[in-house]
Amino acid sequence: MEDFQLDRKRLADQIADALMAMIARGSLKPGDRLPPEPELMKQFKVGRSSIREAVGALSLVGLLTVRPGQGTHVASFSAEGAQKPVGLLGLGPEKVWELVEARIELEGVIAGLAAERATQEDLERIREKHRDLKKAMAGDEDPINPDLEFHGAVARACHNSVLVKFFHEMRQPTRHWMEQKARHDWGYENVVEQHRAIVRAVEARDPALAQEALRSHLESTGERLVAAIMGKGDSRAEG
Repeated sequence: MEDFQLDRKRLADQIADALMAMIARGSLKPGDRLPPEPELMKQFKVGRSSIREAVGALSLVGLLTVRPGQGTHVASFSAEGAQKPVGLLGLGPEKVWELVEARIELEGVIAGLAAERATQEDLERIREKHRDLKKAMAGDEDPINPDLEFHGAVARACHNSVLVKFFHEMRQPTRHWMEQKARHDWGYENVVEQHRAIVRAVEARDPALAQEALRSHLESTGERLVAAIMGKGDSRAEG
């Protein structure tokens, strides 16, 4: 394991970011066992609750497996396993905020890698999906598919099959909730501009800026998503 200096951002988020980055780079491989909690606490210089929250978020999306008495391991991934869903579609609305948090962490890492690895073909696909969303908005058409396809284009540009697999698994319940609620409770007023910021960051080959743009987008839309799903007030969300 590597030694980390964490800034003043939410510690559990940073730990999850760091672990996902290590999985993406191959520093942690499928089947590898994470060090025990006391060692992780020492390496990240945080308390037990932050470690457990980060591990819990990554286990929710299937990147880690936690087995009593056996420790925490990086989830196995194979061509055969790629066909098996991790079961997120069955998550109930009470888990929506946990899913939003996990999605923020996962897609943040994906956006950073996309900024580093995107080919010209990837960039054009991302731009195309952004244009599709703008056209849907201008024509008063359903924006759900263009929105989802934009995020999918960014995910493919990270060129990491494990992260892309978990991205698609996580999008299943999001799509389900959007299709159930979006036409009545959601709006897309800010999404086009937020997506534009992501496009510009990836074009600039700036991983930190891409992560921040993606995180800012999902944090702002996530709160409205939770409000729409849970039926709180008249808030609207976009995703």
